[in-house]
Amino acid sequence: MVRNSRVKIASETIEIIEKQFSLDCNLEEAEEIGQGKVFLAPSKQITGARIVEKTELFFRAIIFMGKAYLMTDESIYEGCREVFKDVEPNWFCKFPNLRLLDRILNEYDHEIADTHIYYLPDKDAAYQEESHPVIWYTEKDIQEMKEDNPFHNALCYSKTQPDVVAVAAPEDSGRLKGMAGASRDGKYVHQIGVDVREEYRGQGLATYLTILMKQRLLNNGVLPFYGTSESHSLSRSVAIQAGFLPAWCEIYVKKSK
Repeated sequence: MVRNSRVKIASETIEIIEKQFSLDCNLEEAEEIGQGKVFLAPSKQITGARIVEKTELFFRAIIFMGKAYLMTDESIYEGCREVFKDVEPNWFCKFPNLRLLDRILNEYDHEIADTHIYYLPDKDAAYQEESHPVIWYTEKDIQEMKEDNPFHNALCYSKTQPDVVAVAAPEDSGRLKGMAGASRDGKYVHQIGVDVREEYRGQGLATYLTILMKQRLLNNGVLPFYGTSESHSLSRSVAIQAGFLPAWCEIYVKKSK
C-alpha cells in the first residue's frame, strides 16, 4: 500500500500539501543536509502554518515521500544538523532515532509529545452518494453545540484548529449516532475527525461520515487529510476504507513538566 501511495495520490494533491509543509516547517529558509533528503530550517511561526494546540515549535519533523523536513530552535539547530544529516527519512521514526531526539530535547526542557500518521485522498476512490439521512452543520451551528458535544474526536473546539463544518447521522428520535467534523488546520488543508457512539460502532458509520466529509471538502476546493496514532488500527482502517492513503508522519514536541 505504501509503495503505491505515490501513484494513487494525485500530483495536484502532492503539490498542495508541499505548499502547506513549506509553511509548517519554514522551508523557504531550509538547507539541504547530508544526501539531500533531509531539509533543516530555523524555527519560525508563519501565517497559514498548522499549529497543533499544546505543542511547541521548538522542534518539528515531517516525513513525506522519502524526505525529512526538520524545523528546530536555534539552540539545537547545529546539534540536529550533525545528528540527523545522514538519517534515512523513511526510518526516521525508529526508536533509536526518537530516543536520540528526546535526549537532545531533554537538555532544553522539552520532550517528544507525539508521533502521528497522516492520510491524503486516494485519487481513485469511488464516489459515495448520501445513502442514509445526515445533517450538515455550519461553523455557526458548531459553536452553538459547544456546551453539549458528545463527539470530541469530531469537534475539538481548538483555538488553533477551528471547527468549520460537520456532518452527523441522526436516529429517528433526532439523537445523533455519530459525527464527522473538519477543522481549518492550515492555509491549504482541513483535517477530518470522526466519532461514533459506542452502540453504533462496527457498522461502517464512521467510514460513511468520513467519506461524505472528504467529498464535501474536495468539492469546495479544500484538501482534506486524516490523522491518527500508529497504534489505533480501527481508526487507520476507517481512513483507508474512506478512500485515504498513508502519506506522511509527523513528530511534535512539548515542554517537559
